[in-house]
Amino acid sequence: MITLAREIWIVFTRSLRLSLREPLMVLVALAPPVYFVVLFGPLWERSLGMSRDESYSVFLPGLLVEIAVFGTIFAGVGLVSEIHAGLLERMRVTPVSRTALLLGRCARDIFMLLVQASVLVALAVPFGFPLRAGPLLLTFVLMAFVALAATSLSYALATVVRSEMSLAALANIINLPLMLTSGILIPVAYAPDWLRLVSEFNPVQHAVVASRAVFAGTYSDPSVIRALVIVVVVGSLSAAWAVRRFTRSIH
Repeated sequence: MITLAREIWIVFTRSLRLSLREPLMVLVALAPPVYFVVLFGPLWERSLGMSRDESYSVFLPGLLVEIAVFGTIFAGVGLVSEIHAGLLERMRVTPVSRTALLLGRCARDIFMLLVQASVLVALAVPFGFPLRAGPLLLTFVLMAFVALAATSLSYALATVVRSEMSLAALANIINLPLMLTSGILIPVAYAPDWLRLVSEFNPVQHAVVASRAVFAGTYSDPSVIRALVIVVVVGSLSAAWAVRRFTRSIH
């Protein structure tokens, strides 16, 4: 276990250094959520009849959970490029475990996501977002497991779909219904019955509801525990499947 943790750390730091060599890509990934905070967030105050603090307490937690998907579901595109460059051939002779090679990448993706989320939170504070450590920490935990599920799924698909364009299109097909049924743009409570039923099968929706609940001060809400269980299970299963697919691809 100690050896695996050390190998994951090595892969994580190497992958992080490679990502930081392209800061423009980090800024590009951050741009859409920033637009939502600055241009869409203020619409909530009037359209839903909320105060500024209330509107951002509802809107931003949902946005943070959503970018956990949007910011990681395309991660596999980079792996496809590396596969075409012969990376898998070189991986066959590396002493690092196959599990560490994948989980180190996932850890890098989650870390970059949380950095971006911190920037969004700092940006939203002047708009009236209440900065509270407890709800924010729990939201980051939810984000981490949602991101683990999304990035693992993307890497697993990268071992099957060996085309960058095809994988990006597939990731977008997955991301859009997750976003539209998560309640990020409009709370699911305003949706028709059939759409609320569909949203119950969306793990992202449960994470959004839980994040909003803790920012509303209702830590004891059943949705919080339910969401934690769901995202941990889904994230763990996705990671296990991705490791299996990745290991088979290398062998």
